[in-house]
Amino acid sequence: MQSSNGLFLWSALVLAAACGGSSNGNVNAGYDPNCKPASGNTLNTSCNPGFTQQAPNKAGSIQVTFSGEQLGELTGLTFDPSVTNPNLATQFVDGWSMQFDELLVVLGNFRLSPGATQYSSQSTLNAAVATKVGPYVVDMHNPPHDFTAAAGEPAGALFKWNTQDSGQAFDTSVRYAFSYDTLQAKYPVANVNLTSAQQADYDMMVTNGWSKLYRGTATFVGNPNAGTYPNKAKFDLMPQTVKFFFGFNDAASLINCVNPSNSGATGGDDLAARGVQPSPTGAVTAQVTMHVDHLFWDRLIIHGQPLRFDPIAAWAPASAATTAVDLRSILLTPTGGRSVAATFSDGTPMNDRGPIMWPAFTTDMTASGGNVVYDRQGVPTVNVPDLINFMVFSTQTQMHLNADGLCYTVGQHPNDPYFTPNIH
Repeated sequence: MQSSNGLFLWSALVLAAACGGSSNGNVNAGYDPNCKPASGNTLNTSCNPGFTQQAPNKAGSIQVTFSGEQLGELTGLTFDPSVTNPNLATQFVDGWSMQFDELLVVLGNFRLSPGATQYSSQSTLNAAVATKVGPYVVDMHNPPHDFTAAAGEPAGALFKWNTQDSGQAFDTSVRYAFSYDTLQAKYPVANVNLTSAQQADYDMMVTNGWSKLYRGTATFVGNPNAGTYPNKAKFDLMPQTVKFFFGFNDAASLINCVNPSNSGATGGDDLAARGVQPSPTGAVTAQVTMHVDHLFWDRLIIHGQPLRFDPIAAWAPASAATTAVDLRSILLTPTGGRSVAATFSDGTPMNDRGPIMWPAFTTDMTASGGNVVYDRQGVPTVNVPDLINFMVFSTQTQMHLNADGLCYTVGQHPNDPYFTPNIH
């Protein structure tokens, strides 16, 4: 059974059980002692997770950190036509570069279950033995750069488990399935690294029931005269700078994540590498990692798709050059939103100018005659009826473990059933 925001009913039951456990022997409870919510509808002003990169490096403990990686924190999503072997997951193909101002995410219902690889199904778990309910709100764009873990990415500390909820030590011979949820914003919440200036944005998330909020700036840096292509005049009329924000609810359960840091792991989708195994010699890290690129994919389900901003910029007003535009206001309409088949603002189908802007890129739009078409990959139209819902469908899978470790994401598989974004 699945609730309307994409969480399994059993997730809610685990959450309720974990809450009750705090007065019934659960030594971990909802938060660490020095990172707790403030009273009322306010954000706490400090959060001490109780550990740093250096100390305490307690044997048998599991330290949970968070990171937006280099792309979300530092470099952004760029465009460089000199790259001859482009990484489609890190660079826009249509001439745009993007920097972020904030990437707010609400996290909670963290849990560890023994026997991460016991079942062939990634979504099948044993009962949780360690929980941390939360919720926590983090800015993935600006974690304290006091921790470097998976893939050398800058990260911030979130909380640590020294023992199971019962107080018993973790078994260092066991791999524990690591699972967590993204949640709709609410109070009370433990603020990990938001500043007082971000209180208004978090309040907006609470009011609208969002789980995430992006703020950023996209700038066209391609050469518009790089070659001849249809509708060049229409492209030239589009804003060359688009400041934007976008809040949405894609609350989901991320289950039994693959851990690329495990010995012998072959990649983020290696199911044999599931789980976090405590060490008898020191702490191990479980890094909650956000991949910012998913919002801009042009194909569902399959990871690492070409990133596009032309179909968004086509609807942006000229004022977006200086004043952030809410993407909902330009991509969502009373009649259901912009078509998943990308168009200019006058309804003309948009051609793919990616190969012109980036000669090393071979268009993935040949089946459409060279026009940009967002590929649902079999996901029913009812789940992604328009462009903005299409975008949010992919963000459910942007949360990972230790850089690239894929989790079973509820709502991304036809038997769940598929997630239907709640955009309003």
